[in-house]
Amino acid sequence: MKKVEHGKTFDRNAANPPAFEIFHNTVTEGYPEHWHTAIEIIMPTRGEYEVVVGKDSYNLKEGDIIMINSGVVHGMRFVSQGERIVMLVEPGCVENQEEMETIFLRLPAIYFKKEDEEDPFYLFLRSQILELVREYDNEGAVMTHRICTGLKELFSEFGRKGFSDANAQNTFGAMKQQEYIEAVLSVCCYINVHYMENLSLEEVAAVSGFSKFHFTRIFKQYMNMTFYEYLNSKRVKRAEELLYDKKMSITDVAMNSGFSSLSAFNRTFKTVKACSPSDYRRQRESMVQALLMQG
Repeated sequence: MKKVEHGKTFDRNAANPPAFEIFHNTVTEGYPEHWHTAIEIIMPTRGEYEVVVGKDSYNLKEGDIIMINSGVVHGMRFVSQGERIVMLVEPGCVENQEEMETIFLRLPAIYFKKEDEEDPFYLFLRSQILELVREYDNEGAVMTHRICTGLKELFSEFGRKGFSDANAQNTFGAMKQQEYIEAVLSVCCYINVHYMENLSLEEVAAVSGFSKFHFTRIFKQYMNMTFYEYLNSKRVKRAEELLYDKKMSITDVAMNSGFSSLSAFNRTFKTVKACSPSDYRRQRESMVQALLMQG
């Protein structure tokens, strides 16, 4: 399908989109509400830009940065002039390592950062984005490797930022904090590998090296969710991917996502996504058809 997106024309196979793209966008027309599996990062370099997510509106000035997570419905309003960097990153581009899966699960729907020359985190984000742009535009022989490395550093910093925010809320010593962070990350990596199995609290607590009561407390503190909520989010995420395959029945999706029964799958999926698996599949199919008609 030939499509114009973000001011650049390219061939896009909807079933196999490019893993990573950068656009120097100067389009003045607005974009209607849409969604994609790619995480989108936008930073205006000249003029302003407005991003709309539901009832919320984000007015980006030069240097501001916004990250829109995968699957979030959003749009852009008309602008008279300007230019902005638009980056599209498929999670699979850097999600092949277990620790990255944990970080992607922690990403918010929207992350908006105003330009702040005194904020080290902002300066890192801007520097990393500009470096990725340089690598992408140069198209050197080692571009792909450098970009994947840069993306991993970028999203890892988002993850560390989340852990830092959690650290600010506790009174443990710095060494204990690091010990707890490493324990939680090791457990998350273990779950990412073994989520298809019948995992128990006792089993994952043993992986952490703490008692199940101590483990329960620190996991909730650092992940802002319980062990079972994390496990279910991993399984539901896998189910979302499988639901794109129309040939798979809902029962097959459940069994291939780590759920022990169809009823448990339906109940958990509805709790996490606020709709049934069947409704989710229909909604996504309708949205894809609408986007194809617009394209």
